[in-house]
Amino acid sequence: MPVYKYVGRDVFNRIRKGRVEADSIEVAKNLLLSRGVIAIEKLKEDTGFFNKNLDISFLGRVSLKDIVLFTRQLYAMVHAGIPIVNALRILKEQIPNRRLKAIAEDMATFIEEGGRFSTALSQHRDVFGDLYISMVRAAEEAGTLEETLKRLAEHLEKIEKLRGKVKSAMFYPVFVTIVAVVIIVGILVFVIPTFQKLYESLGGNLPALTQFVINMSNWLRDYIGWFVFALVILIVLLLQLRRIKKVKYVMDAFLLKLPVFGDLILKSSIANFSRTLASMLASGLNVLDALEIAGDTSNNEVIKKAVLDVRKQVERGVSMGTAMSRYRIFPPMLINMVSIGEEAGTVDQMLEKVAEFYEEEVDRAVDALTSLIEPVMIVVIGGAIGFIIVAMYLPIFKIGELIR
Repeated sequence: MPVYKYVGRDVFNRIRKGRVEADSIEVAKNLLLSRGVIAIEKLKEDTGFFNKNLDISFLGRVSLKDIVLFTRQLYAMVHAGIPIVNALRILKEQIPNRRLKAIAEDMATFIEEGGRFSTALSQHRDVFGDLYISMVRAAEEAGTLEETLKRLAEHLEKIEKLRGKVKSAMFYPVFVTIVAVVIIVGILVFVIPTFQKLYESLGGNLPALTQFVINMSNWLRDYIGWFVFALVILIVLLLQLRRIKKVKYVMDAFLLKLPVFGDLILKSSIANFSRTLASMLASGLNVLDALEIAGDTSNNEVIKKAVLDVRKQVERGVSMGTAMSRYRIFPPMLINMVSIGEEAGTVDQMLEKVAEFYEEEVDRAVDALTSLIEPVMIVVIGGAIGFIIVAMYLPIFKIGELIR
């Protein structure tokens, strides 16, 4: 439904500004008149520029954790019988995130002026996303907002927990590798030159292993600035390339084929997809809209493409289970559970069970990955540092040959 910005006067001749949700400009004017406000300027449709003009992004990024807290507290207040406008104003005082505070006040004002909660959310789509907005819109139509807020809070909490586990599993080896590289580079740049000067003062020929490490140290000291510059450019380039859909698809396909990590990414993505689809179907969304949103909210382009292809087939009358069976990306358990759910009319419940199963699989995979990575990283890092130490102390055993 369109949203119109207005400037008018109330019965006390005070200037009033705001937005009103209506099917047309005439309906909007009549709605304002019913509130005792006469428009003194031409009503203009709000295309969302208001939020861009406000530009409160500098106040801080709104994380999934912030949205979970917002939803959980909003559900608690709505459950207690507090009107949505009052609940948003109370939340404004409690939310720690400054940007979300401003958004809560903006939504409260919009609803107070006659707008719907789902429309208010849609004006902050970059924060709440299609899943959140669609589920709230369906709840408003069905009159089940309280139940939907509870389901949303539980859904987002589980998604946040799942993402946290995957991120921790991916972050640990990356962090250890970065620390190891910094230590090794530090040794090569600052420690090795001391040994080099000592051995040069003695004269003689150095062992090949020692000379190799010294050459590597010299090269690194000469080109470390260019190396860091090239690394930064590479990272920026990869981030920019990921914005291109075809490139992102290739990169995501590559990630899924990685040993150990690929399986973890796939399981977490399937768990995320299953839970998202289950939540939307349970909230009353039709299967086509639910599949479209579940595909769009997927973080992996390979899974997203497969889900949207499944949606096209379902739209043509093919069952979801049959459509999924045509794509290798969907595991047999998901396909079988969806097929059983379609026959029994309990697809949402079956998807919940699939999500729970793969979340447990992610837990086990993270534990196994951590236990596997620790000894591997110790051996690799210890071996690299040990190689440098042996190379630099090797001439000491031949000190007599070095002294002329």
